[in-house]
Amino acid sequence: MLTKLSLILSVSAILAQAATLSYSPNSQIATRSINRVIRRDGVGDTGPDPQGWNTDDLSNMEKSISANTQLSILTLAYPEYGVFVVHNTPRAVPVDTLIFKRHIESLDPGFFWDSTYGWDSHVVNGGTFTFSTMYNQDYRLGGRYHQYQDNITFCPIGKSNYQVDTANWMTNLDGSLLVTGFTIPGTHDSAAQTDKISLAPELGATQSSLIPDQLLNGIRFFDLRLGSTAEPLKLRHGLLEIDGYAQDVFLNFHDFLAAHPNETILCSVKWDYDGVAQPADFETKLNAYFTDGQHGTWYTSSTLPKLDDVRGKIVLLRRYNGNLGFYMDVANNNGNHTSTSGDIRVQDLYSPATTSDGYPDYNTKWNAVQYMLDTHLAFNSSQLNVNFLSAVNIEGLSTLYKPSVWANEINARMQSWLDTVETQTVNLGVVAMDFPDTPSGDWDFKIKEAMMASGQTLLEIAGQVEITKRLILTNFA
Repeated sequence: MLTKLSLILSVSAILAQAATLSYSPNSQIATRSINRVIRRDGVGDTGPDPQGWNTDDLSNMEKSISANTQLSILTLAYPEYGVFVVHNTPRAVPVDTLIFKRHIESLDPGFFWDSTYGWDSHVVNGGTFTFSTMYNQDYRLGGRYHQYQDNITFCPIGKSNYQVDTANWMTNLDGSLLVTGFTIPGTHDSAAQTDKISLAPELGATQSSLIPDQLLNGIRFFDLRLGSTAEPLKLRHGLLEIDGYAQDVFLNFHDFLAAHPNETILCSVKWDYDGVAQPADFETKLNAYFTDGQHGTWYTSSTLPKLDDVRGKIVLLRRYNGNLGFYMDVANNNGNHTSTSGDIRVQDLYSPATTSDGYPDYNTKWNAVQYMLDTHLAFNSSQLNVNFLSAVNIEGLSTLYKPSVWANEINARMQSWLDTVETQTVNLGVVAMDFPDTPSGDWDFKIKEAMMASGQTLLEIAGQVEITKRLILTNFA
């Protein structure tokens, strides 16, 4: 029999445990038995409750903790699908793809009294939500999704193997494939990180990640631009010098390949100092690093190899006057250029004219990108295809659309295009991007202003499915 004191202590312990459950998103709720779930049958509720789902516990949590906990449970229970937790049901839910739905009235603490705050949780197998039709924009997102303007599209998994080891993804590729014969994610002006440009970084920056991070994130094509009167191997982007030198990047390559010997890197090197002739000893200076054994093992033949022949090596793609490496014949500002020899095709329409109302002509750029995608070659093709998603507009001081503005739009359209090949294996060649790892809502305020001025709608969204991983997955069934 319990004494009065022991009863008081037992009740206190229960209340203390309940308080822990109510306010900690990492509490014991994640391991509670499904048999203890108390079902509240809301209108349209569907699907079995996942492990850890307890309606009473979720209802007693403060509203933001409840939403985050619902998202955490559902993302863990349904890793292959889209998860959408929103304050009251949006007006346009793709019900035909709905797998799970629950309504939870959570706690909304007030100064004098508490009220309730309603959440609707959804798990969907694909479909698009339009945010402009929502009651408000208090929401949480999880799973596989991407943003295009006001639309959030959830991408169901179309393949049995969708987990990507971005640091070692080439390990699982057939080594007999030519390096021209499969999809390779790349970056345009790879060294032009925001914090590496001291003068006008918003104008010249094309990347948010440093080279070592790009490598770990799965990037395997790098576009290096060089040029300076004082030091020819100085990194630059057009008129802007970038902190560092080519040999610094080569060291990054060396260190990465030493740790990941089954990978290979394609490196395009270009003399990029407008109005200044390439020095006569430019290739000699480069070759000193290609052959010193401290800056990576380089493949400098004029023909492109099989993957097994260059695992652990760097393949030189030459965009300067010289004799080493495979020559990249790239036409100036051209949306579809094939070399005379037919061994390379490049889309690099980097400065489309503005529209008649002064905004970026996204459609013209995207049409060039999409044509290259739609006419992709078979696996193991001997022709190198390079598709630059990057662009910029500089037409006087009054018209300035930076690389980041273009990346927000074109990368989003690329995500939508990838939906069409989600279940397929396709050789897209090299896809070179600006800001591939920056979700659409993560730009700084000045960049957002420029985007809004060009007619783009921005949402504060992070965590969307990474475009680099999706490109890698086009190589695998």
